[in-house]
Amino acid sequence: MRRTPMPSPVRSFVAFALALVMTVAVAACGGSDTSADDNTPVNTLVIGAEQWPECINPITQCSGASWLQWLVPIHVLPRLTELNEANEFVASPLLTEMPTEANGGVSGEGKSFTITYRLDPKAVWDDGTPITSEDVRFSWRAVLDTKGTLSTAGYDKIRDVETPDPHTAVVRFTETYPDWPDVLGGYAGIILQKSKFPAGTDVSKTMQTSIGFSGGPWKLASFSADKSVLVPNKRYWDPARRPKLDRVTFVPTTESATEVQALKTGQVSAIYPQPAPDLTPQLETSGIETAFGVTTQYEALFMNLKEGRPFADPNVREAFSYAFDRNLFLEDIVKPFAPETKLLECAAWVPGIGPWCPEEGGPWADVEPDPAKVEAAMARSGYAKDSAGFWAKNGKRLVIGWSVTSGNARREATQAEFIPLLAKQGFEIRTDNADADTFFQKRLPAGEYDLSMYINVASPDPAVSGLYGCDQIPGPANEGAGQNVSWFCDPEADRLMEVIDTTVDEGDRSTAVRQLDELLRKQFVLLPLNPFPALAAWRTDDVKGPVDRFINSPESVFWNLWEWERA
Repeated sequence: MRRTPMPSPVRSFVAFALALVMTVAVAACGGSDTSADDNTPVNTLVIGAEQWPECINPITQCSGASWLQWLVPIHVLPRLTELNEANEFVASPLLTEMPTEANGGVSGEGKSFTITYRLDPKAVWDDGTPITSEDVRFSWRAVLDTKGTLSTAGYDKIRDVETPDPHTAVVRFTETYPDWPDVLGGYAGIILQKSKFPAGTDVSKTMQTSIGFSGGPWKLASFSADKSVLVPNKRYWDPARRPKLDRVTFVPTTESATEVQALKTGQVSAIYPQPAPDLTPQLETSGIETAFGVTTQYEALFMNLKEGRPFADPNVREAFSYAFDRNLFLEDIVKPFAPETKLLECAAWVPGIGPWCPEEGGPWADVEPDPAKVEAAMARSGYAKDSAGFWAKNGKRLVIGWSVTSGNARREATQAEFIPLLAKQGFEIRTDNADADTFFQKRLPAGEYDLSMYINVASPDPAVSGLYGCDQIPGPANEGAGQNVSWFCDPEADRLMEVIDTTVDEGDRSTAVRQLDELLRKQFVLLPLNPFPALAAWRTDDVKGPVDRFINSPESVFWNLWEWERA
């Protein structure tokens, strides 16, 4: 599963998962359908979704999964900035122009750093009321005031949002913040309609299974355990983004074994699956078109450093890192469907997305299997192998739970291959899998795991304080907010992240990124695996249009759903 890390308010919407076997109980994907409200024929598509959330709140821990983003917010909720096809920050249709120094939208530095947004007077909610600067201000406060917010990184650096007139929002920061496009915009930021929340800015109890307003090209007609229905927002102000379809229905296809079959049999018109060795050959058939992309996603083995967990011990983290064969993983699991893929040598950045991560020679370049280093690291913490050949201390065997999302055949195959190999190096690893909703919305924020494997989404900006800042660890102090689910906390790392967050000069930021990367490597906080490719597949007899125009976008191939048509 993809998990959306909102490091800056972004990197985060974090993780790919496949949950339980669910039958696609929707009428044939394309063709004429019947509207539930007026019985008139409608032009529709049905799309398969690999992950299915129980909650669709775009601010709380519910939003930690990328599929939540792709199912609802990117279609329904406006944002200030967005990512174009080259994954560059640009103005969304909500703005008249992107703030720059030249147009006066970006000004000052330090405590006077200010971003001024000019809202398009034509921008309205689906009820016809204007989208105003008061909505912008409310949305900022909602992120800060909501219990269990996924991440407050960036938002907590705002001193105030002034509203001199309905179409001008002046965002005043407490310090220079280069990643300002990710706040209330970028990959995961959203704007809420203030008038729909009379109870105040804590929106944690709302938007569980419905969002009753829209400022995007689509409206959410309904959301349930078995389908999510989008219909056009007839009041959307940008004619270039008015949907060509009358309805799009997403249905859960959360088992790898059934996802492709649903496409081939016509139960769904399109899918956006994680590539896997046994999946891609099944798509090589008449009537199905596929497209691969290189996105900002990266996969890693994430360790839980929380006190009392096995990886709270840095020596165990080091030993495990030298026991796991990343090159073998690449050859056996990834290259069969993506032969050009290379190992990722950075912690939270990917090559080609900014100057932050090199193609080769990153801090993890020297991490490869080394039994001698495994033995030495475990010995430093007093471990010795018991009679069965497993690491133990004081008569107690070390047991590590490895969690992936249930139904993800590729990750389950990874467990099946590598658990026996790790056992040969003394590690007793047990599978501890769960459905996506349980793992990413419940167990991760609570720290109820040892080791996990999922996908994060990197932002074009290198800020990662939301992922690794001490104040972003979910807990009582911040009412469960935060995306630092690794439970990593280090004062020097916090200092470097503050430099990254507040420094404008690219060279100085690059230096701080490299130093932070090296620190995370030195402490073996995670084990990066590879930049992860994207795959889209669709039936050519059902779908036409620029279906794969955003195949390289972290917003998914569905970002431009307004352009899709029936074949």
